[in-house]
Order: sequence, then structure tokens, then C-alpha cells
Amino acid sequence: MDRAILFYDGDCGLCNRTVQFVLRHESHAMIQFCPLGSEFQRQFFEEHGEIPADLSTVYFYTQGTFYTQSDAVLQLVRHLRWYCKPLFLGVIVPKFLRDNCYHWVAKNRKKWVKVYCVVPDSDQRKRFLS
Repeated sequence: MDRAILFYDGDCGLCNRTVQFVLRHESHAMIQFCPLGSEFQRQFFEEHGEIPADLSTVYFYTQGTFYTQSDAVLQLVRHLRWYCKPLFLGVIVPKFLRDNCYHWVAKNRKKWVKVYCVVPDSDQRKRFLS
């Protein structure tokens, strides 16, 4: 089975809002979610030969490949509904510029968005790995 897993900082309000956005706007309910630092994340990364997780970076695993930073965001967009697809045009921006923007947001995310937590419904809860 091809897995699509979004690994995110569970203590970050922006990251939690992003997870809620994905839950509302994904084209098919297939993405699973896992907070960085969890036992599942550590074991999964080890099994797949991925480097230890950096809490300031989002990871998206799909089709046997790990994506990080702006590449992870762009790959995630591919799983969203049609009206979000124009965001994928960000791929034409050079990676070094996209990643610089990503780092700036990552550096300031906890100042901009306070802790945000939503209790997922029972169907959504099944898609959270820990």
C-alpha cells in the first residue's frame, strides 16, 4: 500500500492549523498524520533510512519518498482538491528561494500563531499515527 504521511510539529499552532486545512481540503481521505518526536515517527524514519527529524521542518512521505521543507508543501498540495492545485505553480520558483521563504516562516511560526488544538472526529482520529 502506498502511504502518504504528513509529519509535523505537534506543538506548533501553524502546523496544527495546516493539518486541519488538509483534513478539510484533501481530495481523498488518504493522508495520515504523525507528530514529530513520536515513537511511530522515530521508528518509521529509522526503517526508511531517513535522517533524524528536525522539528522546524515538515516532512511528507509519499510513494516511497521523503520530501522536506518547500518540496513537502508542494507535494502535499498535489493531494488537495482542484481549487488548491494552482498553489503547485510554486514549483516554478527556484528551490533556494522557496526554501528561504520556508525557513523564514518556520523561524517565526510560533510567534505568529499561538497553540491551536482541535479534537478530530472518530473518522479523522484513525488517520493520526503516534
